[in-house]
Amino acid sequence: MAKLTFKDAVKLELETIRSVEGRVSQDTIEATMARFVLKEDLCELKNDWLTNYGLDEDTRDRLIAHARQDAALAYYSSNNTKKEVRRLRFLVWALGLVNLAFLVFLSMR
Repeated sequence: MAKLTFKDAVKLELETIRSVEGRVSQDTIEATMARFVLKEDLCELKNDWLTNYGLDEDTRDRLIAHARQDAALAYYSSNNTKKEVRRLRFLVWALGLVNLAFLVFLSMR
């Protein structure tokens, strides 16, 4: 079987998810993209631009460790941002309801 390109692999995966679940969330899209970036880096997908960096093992291992740390930071930062957005969304709804209740109260006077 011929290898898929990154674009084709992601498209096929998201279409499959959409056919099963009916909808694809932004979280699912992001997770799918990240998973296929890894597959592309591991040469599991068709890749015409492969570059050999010629790194010694110590440098390579250090870069891998830093990449892992960067990925963990990005993950926890994005989760924190999502929590903050949810909190702010709740606050906006709550203030909207308080405002609506206040307007109803004033109209009844």
